[in-house]
Amino acid sequence: MIRTNHKIEYSPEKCVGCKLCYKACFVDVIRWDEENKRPVFKYISDCEHCFLCQAVCAKEAIRVIPDYSSEHMHQNFSQYA
Repeated sequence: MIRTNHKIEYSPEKCVGCKLCYKACFVDVIRWDEENKRPVFKYISDCEHCFLCQAVCAKEAIRVIPDYSSEHMHQNFSQYA
């Protein structure tokens, strides 16, 4: 398992409950709390840092902060040499 320290900053006061971030997340990191009409961020280490949730949020309630020092972010091209 690859360990990362990815972070997602979320400002609930800016959120309008549109579900766009939830719908944009193709790896299921963002779940939806139907009772509170807010996103819930689960399994952040699985985040692919695609920034789609951040891009679709018109209210700028989400900010993705990738962990660039993580093993997942290091590319190795030695196999092609």
